[in-house]
Amino acid sequence: MRRTKIVATIGPATATLATLRQLIDAGVDVVRLNAAHADMATHASNARLVREVASDLGRSVGVLVDMPGPKIRSGVVAGDEVELENGQEFVLSGGGDGVGNARQVSTTLPDLAQWARAGDEVYLADGAIVLRVLAAVDRDVRTEVVRGGTLRSRKGMHLPRAEAHVEPFTERDALALEMAIAAKVDFLGLSFVRRAEDVERVRAMLPKRGMRPALVPKIETAAAIDNLAGIIGAADAVMVARGDLGIQMPARSVPLLQKEIIRSCNLAGKPVITATQMLESMTRSPLPTRAEVNDVANAVLDGTDALMLSEETAVGLFPCETVRMMGEVAEAAEGWPHERVNPAAIIGADADRVAWAVAHAAVQAAEDLGVAAILCPTRSGQTARRVAAFRPKVPIAGISAVPQVLGGLCLVWGVQRLLVAENREEDPLRQALAAARKAGIVHDGDLVAVVFGAAGPRTGSTDSVRIVRA
Repeated sequence: MRRTKIVATIGPATATLATLRQLIDAGVDVVRLNAAHADMATHASNARLVREVASDLGRSVGVLVDMPGPKIRSGVVAGDEVELENGQEFVLSGGGDGVGNARQVSTTLPDLAQWARAGDEVYLADGAIVLRVLAAVDRDVRTEVVRGGTLRSRKGMHLPRAEAHVEPFTERDALALEMAIAAKVDFLGLSFVRRAEDVERVRAMLPKRGMRPALVPKIETAAAIDNLAGIIGAADAVMVARGDLGIQMPARSVPLLQKEIIRSCNLAGKPVITATQMLESMTRSPLPTRAEVNDVANAVLDGTDALMLSEETAVGLFPCETVRMMGEVAEAAEGWPHERVNPAAIIGADADRVAWAVAHAAVQAAEDLGVAAILCPTRSGQTARRVAAFRPKVPIAGISAVPQVLGGLCLVWGVQRLLVAENREEDPLRQALAAARKAGIVHDGDLVAVVFGAAGPRTGSTDSVRIVRA
């Protein structure tokens, strides 16, 4: 069984009932809706479509809304793409109006000319195209193309010094947040996070009651690297956004930063997603490159909880084949021995030391006794998250009567989600065993570890473990 989760972005190539069904069948655990593109009504409709398909298939599939943030983008270009040649002159216009062409394009930064200096390098198409600033004239910036390529509509761009003057939460973010809360999505991807306060600011905007989406800050700026520990502490999960990170930091640093971020999240017991260009060639090819296969495998070996696909499934020609390929590579890599997390490091990072210690004891006992599975009846998802943080070799089942609790576990390494009926009269242990038998995780006579919290007001607290026969 593959334990690393797959996040797939929905776009024009996949936003249909039939294709979504095929994607989920292929192994998608979380569907990503990129709020930087399309309108909020479309995303709300796609969220409903995902839930409908998942329900029909009897699957628990998470929904992640990726907030647009203040990311600086180039504007719309004629025909949706143009080619820029090395050595040509190209003009960047402040403001997002007008249709661009091979000579000029608008941008979303009104004060672009104010921050541009002669000699600066500007990156377009998420870093694929490099321009050198020649001069700023009124609201326009004249540049020379140093490294050409294909420029598509509304792609990310980076200009030195500009990010420091941009607010991380925009009007479009407010619309996306409103839509995400109404759609009861499981995760919110937070763009342009630079410090822990950026995460807490969004958390304060969430509803005070009921299930709330987990906050997933994207590590994509140099400032975020400087404040990594605080951001991880404030986050529910973290995304390694390698595309933007590779623009702001030297490309040679990104592989090492990926390892540092994943390790830091593992030690804190926080799920982590590795994203950007993992199988990019499969956007147009039915097979990946060997370098891409190595990239996916190495992210799994680093300890990532989840792998993310962007254009590969949003606009690609082979979305389902890409998901299956990623699943096969991840499952193969999981067979390699993985360094175990130090329980003292995790326990020391959380005020609930008892809960972490019980989760670790359950994993240790499960492996010492050779149990068939670790079952985690849970009202908040915390029990399953804590058990998964220790990367046990045996299957983990997160069992709940609340669909949104299971949705929140869709990113968590190794956790199979089992929905049970709400029944306060039935013994939770018996209900968990029955659900695991039905799912084929355990069989009669198997030794099973059951980890749970005692009934009471402290939802999310894990304080008991029992070893029983199924």
